[in-house]
Amino acid sequence: MSRLFKNPMATPGDGMIPFLGSIKRDYTYFAKGDLDSFPALFFDNLSSLLGIFGAMTFAPFIPAFAGLYSPANAIAFSNIVFGRVCPGVAVALAFGNIWYAWMAWKLAGYENRDDVTALPYGINTPAGYVMVFSIILPLCFKYSSLTDPDEFAYKVWAGACSANFIGGVFEVSGFWLGNFVRRNTSKAALYAPIAAVGFVYLGLAPVIAVGSEPIIGILPLALCFTGFFANNGMGVYKFPAALLMFAIGTVLKWAGAGRYNGSRASQEQAVVSSWNDYAGKNTMLPGESLSGMSDVGDFIAIVFPVALQSFIETMENVEAAAERGDHYNVFEAMVADGLGTMIGALFGSPIPTTVYIGHARHKAIGAKASYSLMNASTYFVLLMSGIFPTIYNIIDPVSIGCVLIFVGLMIVQQSFEVSARRHYPALCIGIFMVVCDLMKNGSGDTRPGVLNLSAGGGIMASIVITQIVCDLTDCRFGRAAAYSSLAMFFSEFGIMHGNNPISYQGVPLTQGEVTVSVAMNSNYVLDRNEGWRFAVAYGMLVIFCLVHLGLQKFGKIPEAILDNGVSDVVPIKSMKPVDGDKLIV
Repeated sequence: MSRLFKNPMATPGDGMIPFLGSIKRDYTYFAKGDLDSFPALFFDNLSSLLGIFGAMTFAPFIPAFAGLYSPANAIAFSNIVFGRVCPGVAVALAFGNIWYAWMAWKLAGYENRDDVTALPYGINTPAGYVMVFSIILPLCFKYSSLTDPDEFAYKVWAGACSANFIGGVFEVSGFWLGNFVRRNTSKAALYAPIAAVGFVYLGLAPVIAVGSEPIIGILPLALCFTGFFANNGMGVYKFPAALLMFAIGTVLKWAGAGRYNGSRASQEQAVVSSWNDYAGKNTMLPGESLSGMSDVGDFIAIVFPVALQSFIETMENVEAAAERGDHYNVFEAMVADGLGTMIGALFGSPIPTTVYIGHARHKAIGAKASYSLMNASTYFVLLMSGIFPTIYNIIDPVSIGCVLIFVGLMIVQQSFEVSARRHYPALCIGIFMVVCDLMKNGSGDTRPGVLNLSAGGGIMASIVITQIVCDLTDCRFGRAAAYSSLAMFFSEFGIMHGNNPISYQGVPLTQGEVTVSVAMNSNYVLDRNEGWRFAVAYGMLVIFCLVHLGLQKFGKIPEAILDNGVSDVVPIKSMKPVDGDKLIV
């Protein structure tokens, strides 16, 4: 217990700062670098929130367009997004940003120095899109029979928040599971789900939007590359590129350059209505958001792999900060991320939060802790006051998407960079699972293969199948057999490939629900349940792997590669010097 307050074996650089350790009261928490870092972090979060809220308000219209319920249900959910979700996100962002600023104060005291930069924190963008299309959208189908729009919206919101809360619990579990998972999972498999979401929903979907409005979107798309990817990842501008992208897109939108934005009068009416309906109003209901726990069982296969990747990435971001001289307590960072998600869910947010990539950039320009505090206070005001819906209706959505293209492609780029080159094909297989989800949700593709692979958003399939393929590539047949056994179990119980229209009790199911999958028709061709067929298939794969393991024992097959697919690519380095070194991008 004493280690919560003081580490008797304290050594600067050991990363063992006590959770309740003392702070450096004269820590210089504000510097000019904070004024440069704050806009970058602010616009990172702004683009994510605008994009996720846009997806969140659109998703309930998909069943409405299919005639399953009235558009009034979708409108009622939009009211909850801006009246309850926004305040919940405000609490989550305030909690996390303040915690990470506090961690900077403690690190400064632990090592008795001032040159400490807080870890950046914000919305978990890929996970936010997973929540929308793999949890909120299925809940809309599940509760489509409800005729009261307010009851429908409440049920969907509560179910999503409850699932997010459990995801936060899983994130906190990284405190104990993180190192075990990293030792037993390839890099490509860990990054496959998040790379897939980055590619599909943050990359491909916004590019399609640019294709619908080329006059508005072409310049923001160009700025995506000159402002973020050019100059070895540092961009060519001295100001936030996102600000210029928003400005150009929004000016063109209001100048009438868009074909599908509606009339100028309808756009103006949307801005006026959002101000009248939400400004100065707050319908936050702390605690009630967790009344949907009965729905969580349907989505464990989604929230667990997302949380798994999140706490692994948190560990790696903390390690990256250590390379720049700031040795934070990695276990505390995982707890902070998980608690931030849980507290946000408690106050009404279905969107996870996490530590961000980019500490090195903030460190390079001399930021301390104030940029984190400024981010907390700014979003607390914007999201609590009801102003954010008006901002959402003013800014052009295509330019927002172009910022998300950068985020998505950066995640994809990072996923390949941290993976061994021999695992690139396996990583692509993982991405295909979520591509199938877009094919199902975006174009209504109902081919059996698409429905089987996309069940549950394709998230669990993305990580498990990628891991099996990585192990086959590395001739690690024993571990491949173990993961194939896990896939067999997951398939039988609907955690993977849960395309089971009928439960073993004969009750109709929503695609992706957890159930025991059995054949419900003696005619194999006419049977509609698919999970048990994948269980059989993975059982066959177990035998395949064990046979190859035996051949390997007798020297008939090359020895296994045991490096877990750690990158064998030399990292790209910026030409911009940082304290005599070069900034790793």
